[in-house]
Amino acid sequence: MGGVSVDSGGKGGRKSVDSNVNMVPMIDLLISVIAFLLMTAVWVQTGQLQASQPRGAPSPDSQPQPQEDQLKVMVNPSGLRVGTTATDMRDIANGPHKIEELRTLLGERHRNNAQQREVWIQPDSAVTYSDIIEVMDVIYEVWGSGHGPQQRVSDMVTIRFL
Repeated sequence: MGGVSVDSGGKGGRKSVDSNVNMVPMIDLLISVIAFLLMTAVWVQTGQLQASQPRGAPSPDSQPQPQEDQLKVMVNPSGLRVGTTATDMRDIANGPHKIEELRTLLGERHRNNAQQREVWIQPDSAVTYSDIIEVMDVIYEVWGSGHGPQQRVSDMVTIRFL
């Protein structure tokens, strides 16, 4: 068994104090900590999400667009609201054709203002995550239609959350 002997000498009429420090538990603990750190480093790498800002999108330190130019999609349990201003908002009620109506409305907005590169989503706290993802998919589909497969949709639109 590995250990370290500490000899105090026992000089001057005093009793010598010998103690053995057992190194095996210390080595076991060190190996456990190293294994834990290696596993944590691997999990951190696999848990990352690669996100990139679209080309032509505003930089993080730039000023956002004026409030009246922002296309907003409000997601709540009763349905959706789409528009740029309070008077411009159009309601889409929950139902079997909700996604088709959203796709049509966003398509019209995109055709009217092709330079629009930002869509703001404002989800209600009672809305499920799958509903938000469904809205994001429709946005990416509308902005990606008519473009070749070599161009990524994330280069054409930025989705932001309010």
